[in-house]
Amino acid sequence: MRGKRYESSGLDKQKQYYIIGICTLVALIILIFSLSLYQNKQQANSEIARIDNLTTSDATMVSTSEDKSINEVEIDNTIQNNTTPTTEPQETPKPSPAKEIEPQETPKPVELHFSVPVEGEITKDFADSSLVYSETLKEWTVHLGIDIKAEKGSAVVASEAGTIESIKNDPRYGTTVTISHENGYKTIYSNLLSADFVTEGEKVEKGQTIGSVGDSAAFEIADEPHLHFEMKKDDEIVNPSSHWEKE
Repeated sequence: MRGKRYESSGLDKQKQYYIIGICTLVALIILIFSLSLYQNKQQANSEIARIDNLTTSDATMVSTSEDKSINEVEIDNTIQNNTTPTTEPQETPKPSPAKEIEPQETPKPVELHFSVPVEGEITKDFADSSLVYSETLKEWTVHLGIDIKAEKGSAVVASEAGTIESIKNDPRYGTTVTISHENGYKTIYSNLLSADFVTEGEKVEKGQTIGSVGDSAAFEIADEPHLHFEMKKDDEIVNPSSHWEKE
């Protein structure tokens, strides 16, 4: 009985030592872990403080730079304002006296002296208010020109100096040349054989050949070769014989 008591008492002491050892080890581990957490926290706080210091320093530098830029701009503006050249007031130019406008003289009309465009007998006179008989049309009608009989191919000349306005083949009066003159006059030469002597737009002199007598007028084909001659003043038909100079 005594031996067994001693034996159970020794086992209890071993258990106690074992439990104490485990507790000490656990306490040591907890202590080490706590120390490690404390050090990590201290390092984190230090890093945060360092970052805050850097941020504050950068903000101060930026603010200082901006203030400096503003000051420099103000100084530059002051310098520019001080160095702006002052313009002296200029004298207002005195208006020059108005020039008197001299009245322009109205150009005098050019004197025109129309001549007979071809030598020959007048076979049909101008008739705008009376009727003449047409052998071709077989009827009585007005005649707004003068027919001058001449041999076929005879030269037809310009009655006065002017510009060839047109050369055309009129369906009634055949090959026709129109000359425009000063003072609103026009002379018209019809029933021509040809008009190869001049071109449109050409300036011609009085007495210059512009064509030849023919028989191309359909309205006067029954008549002998002749020149059908008309005249206009401001586009109104007039009697040529009252405007040309007769020799």
